[in-house]
Amino acid sequence: MTTVAPRVSRRDDARYREAESAVWAHHRMTPTERWIEVPGYGIRVRALEHGSGRPVVFVHGNPTAGNVFVPLVAAMEGVRAIVVDRPGCGLSEPLDYSGMTPEDLRVAITSYLAAVVTELADGRADLLGNSAGGGAVVIAAARRPDLVRSVILEGVPAIRGMRLPTQLRMTALTPVARVVASHRVNEADLRRSFRAMGHGDLLDAGGPPAEEFAWRMALSRYTDTYWHELALIRRTATWRGLRPEWIAGRTELEGLTMPSLWIVGDRDPFATPERVRAWARHAPRSTVEVKAGSGHQPWLDDPAGHAALVTRWWG
Repeated sequence: MTTVAPRVSRRDDARYREAESAVWAHHRMTPTERWIEVPGYGIRVRALEHGSGRPVVFVHGNPTAGNVFVPLVAAMEGVRAIVVDRPGCGLSEPLDYSGMTPEDLRVAITSYLAAVVTELADGRADLLGNSAGGGAVVIAAARRPDLVRSVILEGVPAIRGMRLPTQLRMTALTPVARVVASHRVNEADLRRSFRAMGHGDLLDAGGPPAEEFAWRMALSRYTDTYWHELALIRRTATWRGLRPEWIAGRTELEGLTMPSLWIVGDRDPFATPERVRAWARHAPRSTVEVKAGSGHQPWLDDPAGHAALVTRWWG
Protein backbone atom coordinates (compact mmCIF):
# COMPACT_ATOMS: atom_id res chain seq x y z
CA MET A 1 0.00 0.00 0.00
CA THR A 2 2.80 2.41 -0.85
CA THR A 3 1.95 5.84 -2.14
CA VAL A 4 2.66 7.28 -5.58
CA ALA A 5 6.07 8.93 -5.50
CA PRO A 6 6.39 12.66 -6.14
CA ARG A 7 6.99 13.61 -9.75
CA VAL A 8 10.58 14.58 -8.93
CA SER A 9 11.89 12.92 -5.80
CA ARG A 10 14.29 14.88 -3.62
CA ARG A 11 15.78 11.80 -1.99
CA ASP A 12 19.47 12.12 -1.31
CA ASP A 13 19.90 9.70 1.55
CA ALA A 14 23.62 10.30 1.99
CA ARG A 15 23.26 14.06 2.42
CA TYR A 16 20.26 13.66 4.70
CA ARG A 17 22.05 11.12 6.89
CA GLU A 18 25.01 13.47 7.16
CA ALA A 19 22.83 16.29 8.51
CA GLU A 20 20.90 13.92 10.76
CA SER A 21 24.08 12.40 12.23
CA ALA A 22 25.49 15.85 12.96
CA VAL A 23 22.60 16.56 15.36
CA TRP A 24 23.27 13.35 17.29
CA ALA A 25 27.01 14.06 17.29
CA HIS A 26 26.36 17.56 18.66
CA HIS A 27 24.85 15.81 21.68
CA ARG A 28 27.68 13.22 21.75
CA MET A 29 25.48 10.33 20.69
CA THR A 30 25.62 7.75 17.90
CA PRO A 31 22.32 5.91 17.38
CA THR A 32 21.72 2.51 15.81
CA GLU A 33 19.47 2.35 12.76
CA ARG A 34 16.57 -0.14 12.81
CA TRP A 35 14.08 -1.10 10.09
CA ILE A 36 10.66 -2.54 10.96
CA GLU A 37 8.34 -4.32 8.52
CA VAL A 38 4.69 -3.27 8.89
CA PRO A 39 2.54 -6.38 8.30
CA GLY A 40 -0.14 -5.96 5.66
CA TYR A 41 1.17 -2.68 4.25
CA GLY A 42 4.29 -3.65 2.33
CA ILE A 43 6.36 -0.87 3.89
CA ARG A 44 9.17 -0.51 6.39
CA VAL A 45 9.45 2.24 8.96
CA ARG A 46 12.80 3.39 10.26
CA ALA A 47 13.83 4.05 13.83
CA LEU A 48 17.03 5.29 15.44
CA GLU A 49 17.76 3.62 18.75
CA HIS A 50 19.98 4.89 21.56
CA GLY A 51 20.65 4.03 25.19
CA SER A 52 19.57 1.22 27.46
CA GLY A 53 16.85 0.73 30.03
CA ARG A 54 13.16 1.57 29.83
CA PRO A 55 11.98 1.35 26.16
CA VAL A 56 10.37 4.60 25.01
CA VAL A 57 8.99 5.07 21.47
CA PHE A 58 9.15 8.70 20.25
CA VAL A 59 6.62 9.73 17.56
CA HIS A 60 7.04 13.12 15.86
CA GLY A 61 4.61 15.64 14.38
CA ASN A 62 3.93 17.03 10.89
CA PRO A 63 5.97 17.83 8.82
CA THR A 64 9.16 16.68 10.51
CA ALA A 65 10.97 13.46 11.49
CA GLY A 66 12.24 11.59 14.51
CA ASN A 67 15.39 13.69 14.84
CA VAL A 68 13.31 16.47 16.36
CA PHE A 69 13.52 14.58 19.68
CA VAL A 70 17.33 14.32 19.88
CA PRO A 71 17.75 17.08 22.55
CA LEU A 72 15.23 15.31 24.79
CA VAL A 73 16.79 11.89 24.21
CA ALA A 74 20.18 13.35 25.17
CA ALA A 75 18.77 14.57 28.48
CA MET A 76 17.08 11.30 29.49
CA GLU A 77 18.84 8.64 31.58
CA GLY A 78 17.93 4.98 31.95
CA VAL A 79 15.95 5.03 28.70
CA ARG A 80 16.26 3.00 25.51
CA ALA A 81 15.04 5.63 23.07
CA ILE A 82 13.36 4.30 19.92
CA VAL A 83 13.00 7.38 17.72
CA VAL A 84 10.61 6.64 14.84
CA ASP A 85 10.28 8.30 11.44
CA ARG A 86 6.54 8.13 10.76
CA PRO A 87 5.62 6.60 7.35
CA GLY A 88 6.73 8.90 4.53
CA CYS A 89 8.89 11.02 6.84
CA GLY A 90 12.66 11.11 7.04
CA LEU A 91 13.76 7.83 5.46
CA SER A 92 10.68 5.71 6.30
CA GLU A 93 8.70 4.30 3.40
CA PRO A 94 5.34 6.00 2.72
CA LEU A 95 1.72 4.98 2.94
CA ASP A 96 -0.90 5.82 0.30
CA TYR A 97 -3.50 7.95 2.05
CA SER A 98 -5.59 8.67 -1.06
CA GLY A 99 -8.10 5.83 -0.70
CA MET A 100 -8.18 5.64 3.08
CA THR A 101 -11.19 6.12 5.32
CA PRO A 102 -10.82 7.47 8.88
CA GLU A 103 -10.96 3.89 10.18
CA ASP A 104 -8.31 2.82 7.65
CA LEU A 105 -5.98 5.52 8.97
CA ARG A 106 -6.53 4.45 12.58
CA VAL A 107 -5.75 0.84 11.67
CA ALA A 108 -2.60 1.87 9.79
CA ILE A 109 -1.35 4.02 12.69
CA THR A 110 -1.96 1.21 15.16
CA SER A 111 -0.30 -1.32 12.86
CA TYR A 112 2.99 0.51 12.40
CA LEU A 113 3.34 1.50 16.06
CA ALA A 114 2.41 -2.01 17.20
CA ALA A 115 5.07 -3.39 14.85
CA VAL A 116 7.70 -1.06 16.33
CA VAL A 117 6.80 -1.94 19.93
CA THR A 118 6.59 -5.66 19.24
CA GLU A 119 9.91 -5.85 17.39
CA LEU A 120 12.08 -3.33 19.23
CA ALA A 121 10.60 -3.09 22.73
CA ASP A 122 9.89 -6.77 23.38
CA GLY A 123 6.15 -6.15 23.35
CA ARG A 124 5.64 -3.25 25.77
CA ALA A 125 6.79 0.38 25.83
CA ASP A 126 6.08 3.92 26.87
CA LEU A 127 4.84 6.04 23.94
CA LEU A 128 5.84 9.71 23.64
CA GLY A 129 4.29 11.81 20.89
CA ASN A 130 4.09 15.39 19.64
CA SER A 131 1.35 17.02 17.54
CA ALA A 132 0.29 14.56 14.79
CA GLY A 133 2.50 12.02 16.53
CA GLY A 134 0.66 12.72 19.76
CA GLY A 135 -2.63 11.94 18.06
CA ALA A 136 -1.11 8.75 16.64
CA VAL A 137 0.07 7.71 20.10
CA VAL A 138 -3.41 8.27 21.57
CA ILE A 139 -5.04 6.16 18.83
CA ALA A 140 -2.54 3.30 19.11
CA ALA A 141 -2.59 3.26 22.93
CA ALA A 142 -6.39 3.18 23.05
CA ARG A 143 -6.52 0.29 20.56
CA ARG A 144 -3.56 -1.72 21.86
CA PRO A 145 -3.32 -1.00 25.61
CA ASP A 146 -1.56 -4.35 26.04
CA LEU A 147 1.49 -2.84 24.32
CA VAL A 148 1.62 0.45 26.22
CA ARG A 149 2.97 1.13 29.71
CA SER A 150 2.31 4.89 29.67
CA VAL A 151 1.61 7.79 27.29
CA ILE A 152 3.49 11.11 27.29
CA LEU A 153 2.14 13.91 25.10
CA GLU A 154 4.71 16.66 24.48
CA GLY A 155 2.96 19.74 23.09
CA VAL A 156 -0.64 19.91 21.89
CA PRO A 157 -1.57 16.56 20.29
CA ALA A 158 -3.80 16.12 17.25
CA ILE A 159 -7.09 15.75 19.14
CA ARG A 160 -10.55 16.73 17.94
CA GLY A 161 -10.74 20.49 18.54
CA MET A 162 -7.07 21.20 17.80
CA ARG A 163 -6.73 24.57 16.06
CA LEU A 164 -4.68 24.70 12.85
CA PRO A 165 -2.96 28.04 12.17
CA THR A 166 -3.94 29.71 8.89
CA GLN A 167 -0.76 28.71 7.02
CA LEU A 168 -1.30 25.03 7.79
CA ARG A 169 -5.00 25.17 6.91
CA MET A 170 -4.19 26.64 3.52
CA THR A 171 -1.93 23.68 2.69
CA ALA A 172 -5.09 21.56 2.54
CA LEU A 173 -5.66 23.28 -0.84
CA THR A 174 -3.84 21.34 -3.56
CA PRO A 175 -2.30 24.36 -5.39
CA VAL A 176 -0.92 25.73 -2.12
CA ALA A 177 0.37 22.30 -1.09
CA ARG A 178 2.26 21.97 -4.38
CA VAL A 179 3.97 25.32 -3.85
CA VAL A 180 4.91 24.44 -0.27
CA ALA A 181 6.16 20.98 -1.23
CA SER A 182 8.36 22.41 -4.00
CA HIS A 183 9.91 25.11 -1.78
CA ARG A 184 13.36 24.44 -0.36
CA VAL A 185 13.20 25.50 3.25
CA ASN A 186 15.92 27.91 4.40
CA GLU A 187 17.02 29.17 7.82
CA ALA A 188 14.85 32.30 7.62
CA ASP A 189 11.80 30.10 7.03
CA LEU A 190 12.70 27.99 10.05
CA ARG A 191 13.19 30.99 12.29
CA ARG A 192 9.76 32.31 11.32
CA SER A 193 8.29 28.87 11.99
CA PHE A 194 9.93 28.64 15.43
CA ARG A 195 8.44 32.01 16.42
CA ALA A 196 5.02 31.03 15.07
CA MET A 197 5.17 27.82 17.15
CA GLY A 198 5.83 29.84 20.31
CA HIS A 199 9.61 29.42 20.55
CA GLY A 200 10.64 33.07 20.34
CA ASP A 201 12.49 32.93 23.66
CA LEU A 202 14.55 29.98 22.41
CA LEU A 203 15.65 31.97 19.36
CA ASP A 204 16.38 35.07 21.41
CA ALA A 205 18.59 32.96 23.69
CA GLY A 206 20.68 31.83 20.69
CA GLY A 207 19.10 28.44 20.05
CA PRO A 208 18.60 26.00 18.49
CA PRO A 209 22.16 25.02 17.49
CA ALA A 210 23.34 25.31 13.88
CA GLU A 211 23.16 21.53 13.45
CA GLU A 212 19.42 21.62 14.19
CA PHE A 213 18.77 24.22 11.49
CA ALA A 214 20.92 22.30 9.00
CA TRP A 215 19.04 19.07 9.67
CA ARG A 216 15.61 20.70 9.28
CA MET A 217 16.71 22.21 5.97
CA ALA A 218 18.02 18.81 4.86
CA LEU A 219 14.64 17.26 5.69
CA SER A 220 13.03 19.60 3.16
CA ARG A 221 15.78 19.43 0.56
CA TYR A 222 16.91 15.78 0.60
CA THR A 223 13.79 13.78 1.54
CA ASP A 224 10.18 13.64 0.31
CA THR A 225 8.79 14.27 3.80
CA TYR A 226 6.91 17.45 2.90
CA TRP A 227 5.28 15.81 -0.13
CA HIS A 228 3.93 12.90 1.91
CA GLU A 229 2.92 14.96 4.94
CA LEU A 230 1.02 17.46 2.82
CA ALA A 231 -0.81 14.52 1.22
CA LEU A 232 -1.88 13.51 4.73
CA ILE A 233 -3.03 17.05 5.54
CA ARG A 234 -5.06 17.24 2.33
CA ARG A 235 -6.81 14.02 3.36
CA THR A 236 -7.49 14.96 6.98
CA ALA A 237 -8.15 18.72 6.77
CA THR A 238 -9.80 21.47 4.76
CA TRP A 239 -8.98 25.17 4.62
CA ARG A 240 -11.35 25.52 7.59
CA GLY A 241 -9.36 23.12 9.79
CA LEU A 242 -9.04 19.46 10.69
CA ARG A 243 -11.81 17.05 9.72
CA PRO A 244 -12.97 15.82 13.13
CA GLU A 245 -13.71 12.25 12.04
CA TRP A 246 -10.07 11.77 10.99
CA ILE A 247 -8.38 12.46 14.30
CA ALA A 248 -8.52 11.15 17.85
CA GLY A 249 -11.56 12.11 19.89
CA ARG A 250 -13.39 11.30 23.09
CA THR A 251 -13.61 7.57 22.37
CA GLU A 252 -9.84 7.26 22.12
CA LEU A 253 -9.24 9.49 25.15
CA GLU A 254 -11.54 7.37 27.29
CA GLY A 255 -9.60 4.33 26.05
CA LEU A 256 -6.36 5.56 27.61
CA THR A 257 -6.51 3.20 30.57
CA MET A 258 -2.77 3.57 31.23
CA PRO A 259 -1.29 6.67 32.94
CA SER A 260 -0.91 9.66 30.60
CA LEU A 261 1.19 12.81 31.05
CA TRP A 262 0.24 15.91 29.06
CA ILE A 263 2.96 18.59 28.82
CA VAL A 264 1.88 21.78 27.05
CA GLY A 265 3.47 25.18 26.54
CA ASP A 266 1.36 28.22 27.25
CA ARG A 267 2.49 29.69 23.90
CA ASP A 268 1.47 26.65 21.84
CA PRO A 269 -0.69 28.06 18.99
CA PHE A 270 -2.60 24.80 18.44
CA ALA A 271 -4.67 24.90 21.67
CA THR A 272 -4.81 26.65 25.03
CA PRO A 273 -3.82 24.88 28.25
CA GLU A 274 -7.49 25.01 29.24
CA ARG A 275 -8.46 23.06 26.13
CA VAL A 276 -5.73 20.50 26.82
CA ARG A 277 -6.99 20.08 30.40
CA ALA A 278 -10.51 19.50 29.04
CA TRP A 279 -9.22 16.75 26.74
CA ALA A 280 -7.15 15.16 29.49
CA ARG A 281 -10.14 14.92 31.83
CA HIS A 282 -11.54 12.20 29.53
CA ALA A 283 -8.40 10.08 30.05
CA PRO A 284 -8.91 8.20 33.34
CA ARG A 285 -5.33 8.47 34.68
CA SER A 286 -4.11 11.77 33.25
CA THR A 287 -1.75 14.44 34.60
CA VAL A 288 -1.37 17.87 32.94
CA GLU A 289 1.73 20.07 33.24
CA VAL A 290 1.81 23.59 31.73
CA LYS A 291 5.17 25.09 30.82
CA ALA A 292 5.33 28.90 30.94
CA GLY A 293 6.98 30.64 27.99
CA SER A 294 7.08 27.46 25.92
CA GLY A 295 5.77 26.49 22.49
CA HIS A 296 4.54 23.60 20.38
CA GLN A 297 7.70 21.49 20.72
CA PRO A 298 8.16 22.33 24.39
CA TRP A 299 11.10 20.02 25.14
CA LEU A 300 13.27 22.22 22.87
CA ASP A 301 12.92 25.08 25.36
CA ASP A 302 14.17 23.00 28.31
CA PRO A 303 15.26 19.43 27.48
CA ALA A 304 16.73 18.72 30.93
CA GLY A 305 13.62 20.02 32.68
CA HIS A 306 11.35 17.86 30.55
CA ALA A 307 13.49 14.78 31.06
CA ALA A 308 13.39 15.33 34.84
CA LEU A 309 9.63 15.88 34.78
CA VAL A 310 8.97 12.65 32.87
CA THR A 311 11.29 10.69 35.12
CA ARG A 312 9.60 12.00 38.29
CA TRP A 313 6.19 11.20 36.83
CA TRP A 314 7.23 7.64 36.01
CA GLY A 315 8.43 7.30 39.59
